[in-house]
Amino acid sequence: MKLRIDKLPKTDEDIEEIQREVESTHHHEHEHEHHHEESDLESILGELYMNYQSLDSKAKELEEENARLRKEISTLYRILSHVVIALSTNNEKEKRNALSEILSVLNNDNR
Repeated sequence: MKLRIDKLPKTDEDIEEIQREVESTHHHEHEHEHHHEESDLESILGELYMNYQSLDSKAKELEEENARLRKEISTLYRILSHVVIALSTNNEKEKRNALSEILSVLNNDNR
């Protein structure tokens, strides 16, 4: 804080004038600091909100990807169950049925 004191205070009026000048300067500096803090806070809040939106968007993408992958895994298990039946049975009709089911699952999945 820079004060301009031209003379040493000799009277109460001089002291009061210096006091007013100090208070006015201090008040101005405080307002400037407060405005700067508000600006910083707004900037931080803006950045936090943008990060939140980005994370929310990424979470939605991951949820969609998760649902898609669950469906694919389910399809693979259905196919594997029919493959096991086709490989483990000696009955030709059961093998054909299992292979037909595999084709059906694959055709339904590709739609």
